[in-house]
Amino acid sequence: MSQPIEVDACIVGGGVSGLKAFHTLLHHSQSKFNAENLVLVEAQNRLGGRIHTDHKSSKLGLSYDLGAAWFHDSLTNVVLKESIEDKSFNVSKDGYYDDKDIKVYASDSEKPLEINQAKLHRVAEDIEKFIELYFFEELDKEDIALCEIVEIFKAKYDDRLTEDQKRYCGLMLRYLELWYGITWDKISSKFAIMAHQGRNLYNKKGYDFVINKLLSKIPSDRVLLDHAVTFIDRNNKGHGKRVLVECANGQQIFCNYLVVTVPQSILALSPDSSHGITWTPPLPKNVCEALSKIHFGALGKVIFEFDAIWWSESEDRFEILADQVPNNSSLSAPLKGPPEKFTFPTFAINYSAMHGSSKASLALLTQSPLTEYVESHPEKAWSYFKPMLSKLAIDNKHVSDPINTITSNWTNNPYIRGSYTAVHTGDDPLDLITQLSGEHGCGLSEKNIRFAGEHTTIDGSGCVHGAYMSGEREALWVLKDTGAISG
Repeated sequence: MSQPIEVDACIVGGGVSGLKAFHTLLHHSQSKFNAENLVLVEAQNRLGGRIHTDHKSSKLGLSYDLGAAWFHDSLTNVVLKESIEDKSFNVSKDGYYDDKDIKVYASDSEKPLEINQAKLHRVAEDIEKFIELYFFEELDKEDIALCEIVEIFKAKYDDRLTEDQKRYCGLMLRYLELWYGITWDKISSKFAIMAHQGRNLYNKKGYDFVINKLLSKIPSDRVLLDHAVTFIDRNNKGHGKRVLVECANGQQIFCNYLVVTVPQSILALSPDSSHGITWTPPLPKNVCEALSKIHFGALGKVIFEFDAIWWSESEDRFEILADQVPNNSSLSAPLKGPPEKFTFPTFAINYSAMHGSSKASLALLTQSPLTEYVESHPEKAWSYFKPMLSKLAIDNKHVSDPINTITSNWTNNPYIRGSYTAVHTGDDPLDLITQLSGEHGCGLSEKNIRFAGEHTTIDGSGCVHGAYMSGEREALWVLKDTGAISG
């Protein structure tokens, strides 16, 4: 068994929040920490967490982000701002604003829908505004699912809508499934509509450049891979340190400050789970209740590469609407076999437009339960998606089978279990953020134990920049508590 490690601060989790916490503790201009005072432990054999840039699987020489891929909120995105300033990212060369008006298709139409003529986008925007007003008028109004509030809108304004608007506009809002990774019968309408601080910028370079940039300033011997944390003693009495961390391989770490950045999906596991963490004393009731008031999505990706392009090269994205289903509640049920075609909306990103090349590649986003099915059966992905993607064919071009299929694997990863936090109907994400963000001592009496990650912040929740800023936030708290910085 390895000798116990004694440090001032231990970071659990090697995603962007954990790496940023370590980087800040080590390199802040007033920090009193040196590398030997710090250690980071990661359960997996790779760093980056839900950032994973795949440079190896493509047959076309492309790289794909199987997790985070966009700079969201680009007007206020700290990661983008810092990357531009230090010249590690060039917007014109490394980025792509993929927000051209999207082509929309439906199963009952041979051509793209006449979006502008039918004013479909404008009515979809009306539905989103209606949702905001619905809850703003009565802040304590009971939450309902997104699919339900769409029906309320359609009934209330029936006399203002054309037949095409009634048929398609509600279904267009299912694009939110591909933000949250869950179906619209689960999505909370109260928290469904997001305010964006700027356009979305696709990161063509690959998000691993952010991870590599942080790692270049972190000594490799202070990062321990394949060290899954199984036990945390919040009130340790030995080795002159306040916290004991134990890993599955028997490694013990004694520290005074602990920053826990594992996903909410892991924190919410029972200690009896094979990948759960046992806390002693157990996590207090307020934290456990907060963890139960939010769920975890399963946003996945499927990438098809072809030997030739048979869709429009000039369109950067395509949306193929799902069919209306009689019983929306069946959408989220686990799939025992391939779903019926047009069951789920299809959102495809056109890499030939993005890279300005003849690279014949489409990247598709998926939501639960489709994500679980495709990630477990990648060989069946094309047979499901072909009927929908065939709608994109132009000029009678032959819809060829892919020469390569690449899928994400988030739902099969026991240390991630999906994508990021997702708000089901009736959830209260603000409670978890309040408990874990440090507003009330991180929900624990021991304020030296901190939490970071996308699930601990309102600003950038579910996004790289949110996780990044949360890691910095907790590192600064530790530096203030040690007296290194004031404030």
